[in-house]
Amino acid sequence: MRTALIGLGRMGWNVHLPEILRHEECELCAAVDTNAERLAELKENHGVTGYSDYREMLEKEKPELVVIVTPTVFHEEQAIAALKAGADVILDKPMATSFEEVLNIQKTVEETGRKLVVYQSARYNVRAFAARSILSRGILGPVYQIKCSEYDYVRRNDWQAFKDLGGGMLFNYGPHQLDLALHLAGDRAKRYFCSVQTVATLGDAEDVVRLMIETENGMILDVDVNTASAHNTSKIVLWGKYGTAQLAKNAEGEQCFHVKYYDPQELGSQEASKSLEMKNRKYPREQINWKEEWIPLSSVENRNFYTDCLKYFAGEGESPVPVHETVEVMRILDECKQYRD
Repeated sequence: MRTALIGLGRMGWNVHLPEILRHEECELCAAVDTNAERLAELKENHGVTGYSDYREMLEKEKPELVVIVTPTVFHEEQAIAALKAGADVILDKPMATSFEEVLNIQKTVEETGRKLVVYQSARYNVRAFAARSILSRGILGPVYQIKCSEYDYVRRNDWQAFKDLGGGMLFNYGPHQLDLALHLAGDRAKRYFCSVQTVATLGDAEDVVRLMIETENGMILDVDVNTASAHNTSKIVLWGKYGTAQLAKNAEGEQCFHVKYYDPQELGSQEASKSLEMKNRKYPREQINWKEEWIPLSSVENRNFYTDCLKYFAGEGESPVPVHETVEVMRILDECKQYRD
């Protein structure tokens, strides 16, 4: 596929460009950036033509795939233009700055018949594959709560620190963690509440986000993004009726899922009592035969986002991130803006 990259900044240069170059299904035909030095660097290192105007690039190069990695405020305009030019699109998250813009992009996908995938890479992290593997075994029993989180301490001072530029953790890390939580749950949100704070950032956008969701099937999803935290705790926790799984390091310091659960068939018989007098003045405590597993992330089979995208564009597989799932993520986040404005 003749592939064009729009945006040679942090994500474009360090993440998407290497993926494009290492997939033989892609032929990098052009790139776009407003910074002339970046275009010169691209030409020198990879011999690829650079443009300062994405419209000129679309007209002259006629790419089959356009990868858009620009600030969020440009996503709607550039994605719609690429789709109308006849290209499939990989679009960096968040999909757009508002739900109205999201619907405009979705409408263009439907009208043009082209394919679009939003870069929701959290579901392609090895942690996500490990979590799905644990959930598929059913050893935790009926899952009633899932926590997906991201912690760091950053005094943000770039455009992501300002609300009027589309910044803030609600739309920066928020789409990744919310998408992952809904993906692991395999369910839709019924109701939710969001709280945001501006703590360590040097701008006016939020750097602390807590989003609590009740799904249609009664599961609780806890999305916790905190870039004003000096401690980094488990990024994923799965709670089920029979056990819990969380990320932790084993004795060798290897990143693992620590799974603790029991077999309900091994429980002894026990009856509930409404008596107000506690026998032997002791709180009830049942002896449970806990089983424990440490599952190294290095042992988990992983897949590549770009590989699955290219199969989808070639008609050989399903979308790695269906558009309607991203639209649902953006609908929730757009409604959560009321908590920060």
